[in-house]
Amino acid sequence: MRLQFLSVMQVLSIKGMDTMSKILAIDDKMDNLITISALLKALIPDCDVITALSGAEGLQKAENELPDTILLDIKMPEMDGYEVCALLKNNEKTHHIPVIMISAIRTESEDLIKGLSSGADAYLAKPIDEYVLVAQVKTALRIKNAEDHLRQQKDLLEQMVQERTKELRCLYNISNLIEKPDLLFEEMIPGIINFIQPAMRYPEDTHIRINLNDQIFTSNTFIETSIKQTSSIVVNGTQKGVLDIFLSKNEVNNQPISYLKENNDFIYNIVHTIEKILERIEAKEEKKRLEKQLFQSQKMESLGLLAGGIAHDFNNILFAIMGNTEIAMCSLPDDSPVVKLLNEAMKAIRRAKEMVQQILSFSRQYEAEKKSIKVQLVINEVIKLLKTSIPATITIRQHIDFNVGHIYADASQIHQIIMNLVTNAFHAMEKNGGILDISLSQVEISSNELKLYPDLQCGKHIKLSIGDTGDGISKEIIGKIFDPYFTTKDVGKGSGLGLSLVHGIVKNHRGAITVDSQQGKGSVFTILLPVVDATNNSIDETKDELLFGNETILFVDDEESIASMMGKMLKKMGYQVEIRTNPVDALKLFQSKTDQFDLIITDMTMPQMTGDKLAYKIREIRNDIPIIICTGYSSLMDEQKSRSMGVEYIMKPIAIGVLAKTIRNALTQKN
Repeated sequence: MRLQFLSVMQVLSIKGMDTMSKILAIDDKMDNLITISALLKALIPDCDVITALSGAEGLQKAENELPDTILLDIKMPEMDGYEVCALLKNNEKTHHIPVIMISAIRTESEDLIKGLSSGADAYLAKPIDEYVLVAQVKTALRIKNAEDHLRQQKDLLEQMVQERTKELRCLYNISNLIEKPDLLFEEMIPGIINFIQPAMRYPEDTHIRINLNDQIFTSNTFIETSIKQTSSIVVNGTQKGVLDIFLSKNEVNNQPISYLKENNDFIYNIVHTIEKILERIEAKEEKKRLEKQLFQSQKMESLGLLAGGIAHDFNNILFAIMGNTEIAMCSLPDDSPVVKLLNEAMKAIRRAKEMVQQILSFSRQYEAEKKSIKVQLVINEVIKLLKTSIPATITIRQHIDFNVGHIYADASQIHQIIMNLVTNAFHAMEKNGGILDISLSQVEISSNELKLYPDLQCGKHIKLSIGDTGDGISKEIIGKIFDPYFTTKDVGKGSGLGLSLVHGIVKNHRGAITVDSQQGKGSVFTILLPVVDATNNSIDETKDELLFGNETILFVDDEESIASMMGKMLKKMGYQVEIRTNPVDALKLFQSKTDQFDLIITDMTMPQMTGDKLAYKIREIRNDIPIIICTGYSSLMDEQKSRSMGVEYIMKPIAIGVLAKTIRNALTQKN
């Protein structure tokens, strides 16, 4: 028997378990606790067994001792094991501790299910095989150790993210500091030091010294210590000075500080930024202006990277909404009152589609659709939205001249300009209320006024003014309000892109924007846009004629909602439809029924296989099959690539009439 016991110890030994594991045993029978304690200490010598004679005592000890595993008897007076387990799993301190339930007798599957449902991680019945118990405890300890390690890694990652965020905020603040044209060099360096110190892990124990051209700048409470990081500041191959960062602590949590070595990249970025300051000071004014433009364009590039992903997901959502709305409209008589409501929904969907196009346009991934429009119609639409959303403490005043001329513009972008400005006005008056003033008139810009508006040309312009009676904008920041990412709003109320977006749209429409603001009195934003001859007074979209057919179509899209909607829509047009949500399954279906299909419609961005790759593989099997690729947005597919592949290409969301026409065109070209 002893030889067998030693063999079990060898088999169940765990490498790397250096620390003493704590096991809590809860049972109302003292003899059971003594037996379990002796067994565990014999077979797992590196464990400490804690015992409790009741559920209440066990809950208290679990919270105080935080054991690595809990052995819990089910049949106990006052509070049974199921209740104890549920309370343990609902406690923030103990919910992560593995619980092994022990039953006095062999139980039915219902009892097992009840135990596991209460949160238990394992369920054993007495009499218990000692090797099974020990193996189960060992397994629970491994799981607990792994989970503890994951939690430590999570905490470490969160700390790294927080520190990296502080570093990025520091570098961003320094970058903004560089761009202040009226800031003197002597004022810049102390400002940089003030940004660096809070970004360090131990700001109170961090001391900074910058020596530039024999001028020494230090942090407010400077102490020179033996722990330091020195970096040279070099401009155009010549050393201009050094940056020294000192730490006044030798140890933190009984571990040597390695923070400076860990953050060489951050310190390098700081030094690099200081070098850029010196380069700008030595450079000509023209070079400063060009570098500032480049810096701003790099900021805006990040928006462009996000725009494609946003457009794809949002357009997929809009496509499902638009398609189901149109199916509902087709199922109702034209004089139904519900059709009128659905028409309003379609207007909102088209507006949302235009908003996505506007995001892509702003990031230069979509070309705005400009035409002759009347601004007063767009203003009316915005005011309708405002009246349902702004509080009664804000009064809207309108001074709209309905005789002003047309402008050549993208209606959705003009809508976005007005919405952004009135939203800013609303936020300025949100606390105390006030007056929101919207006025529209037509003015003549003379040659003398071009000095005020260098981007304009002489002639008639519409003048749109949006004013508020809020707190106003201070002189210190009014020059930066059109910069990307600049915002004075609280977290969650603004991204800092609104006015930058407005400015970019106005410039793209050959217009000008100005702001007049007084602190305590409010602000007025004025936009001037050139008037054009009226060639198209309507901004309403025409409804495409619905074309029918009887061919067989294979439709492929990984979005279940879109696949379901498209199946209904295509059947409503008279087509026979096969739906697949997996491109691999769709390819297998086509291989098995090559001659059955007359047309393939596929999404572009799908898991396992993109739409263009699916099209290539299908064409390898049958090269005359017409294919339509539709996508919310993809940088891998555009009209030029689709033409080179010989396939049709449409952007989601697409109206039922446009889809019907595209399908007929594809089938007609085949025939």
